[in-house]
Amino acid sequence: MKRILPTLLAVVQVICLLFGCGGTPLPEQTNAPEDMQTAPERTAAAVCMGSVSHPAHRIVQLGFMEKAEELGYEGHILGLDAGSMQELYDCWLKGAKEHDIAGAVCWVGDDSAYECLKELHGMGVKTVVPYFQHTYTATKDFIDVNPCHDIGISAQYAAEFIGQALRDRGVLSGSIGLTAFGTGVTSTMDLHMFIAYMQERYPEYVILDVRFEAMDPAYDREEILDYICQNPDMVASFGATGGSAQAWAAAKKAAGREDIVTVAYDYARVNLDTLSAGGVDALIAQPFYDSGARGMELIQELLCGHVYSISESLWRQHLDAPLIYTDGEGAHNPAYYYGLHERSETRFGLGQEE
Repeated sequence: MKRILPTLLAVVQVICLLFGCGGTPLPEQTNAPEDMQTAPERTAAAVCMGSVSHPAHRIVQLGFMEKAEELGYEGHILGLDAGSMQELYDCWLKGAKEHDIAGAVCWVGDDSAYECLKELHGMGVKTVVPYFQHTYTATKDFIDVNPCHDIGISAQYAAEFIGQALRDRGVLSGSIGLTAFGTGVTSTMDLHMFIAYMQERYPEYVILDVRFEAMDPAYDREEILDYICQNPDMVASFGATGGSAQAWAAAKKAAGREDIVTVAYDYARVNLDTLSAGGVDALIAQPFYDSGARGMELIQELLCGHVYSISESLWRQHLDAPLIYTDGEGAHNPAYYYGLHERSETRFGLGQEE
């Protein structure tokens, strides 16, 4: 499967042109005069988030802290495991003042934290909001830069992997199952782009109607088992949730259909174990570690005078979400992600189950 990556990347570029999907923009100038590109005076920075002990959040914190140490910053983790949203934002603001932070990587998924971000920004704190996409025109005045990944491109990675794997096996027809979280909403970008890519590049396969997961392992196993049994020509599947890897692996085993090529999401340790055991064929590595590490790099760049808010393409920096598979190399190898978990557990101790 090692040969998949170069082909996959080339094909994704073509499909992006066909479907108009977003990608990494061409470099632009960040109006930073030469005399401003100097080391900042304040060298404390923080990562701000809730549920700080959750393993996925610990990976974000690991990326931030390791990069802060590499760049010579005093890194801080500001957040709570429990409490109201107002208590969380008060914690961020209090910590920002106590540590005199110059920049903050803020784990903010919606507009509920915007007033807090405005207050941080008003204190002179450079604000980086990674992972989650925000609206440029509404937030560029208090979010300095928004690095995130394009889930549509990740879905195209999954589609190309599945298409090549099936052709490599000589499987030239059959159906492909899809699962997502919810009870009736199917218009998510990842499923949309997956379907469009398969129809364009691999039209010999039939895309089945979406089945829905409930994040309940027993329910999801039975639902997917029924899905497989009702579609005996199923040859592949794409699960668009963090629990899909375990659900599909259990259902395929129960149905005696472990030959179904499956791509799912996330590098939780249990999902890596499922991949290593052959329960799924690949995982999409959402950029948790890189959100923290790249976020800290962007703080450094902002403090040295770079300005990203001058255009949306510059402000919305790109984070990659590569595929992980057993014979992959570098960021495609499961060993890289096992290493992240080991370093996180060494630094923070064991967290709650994902």
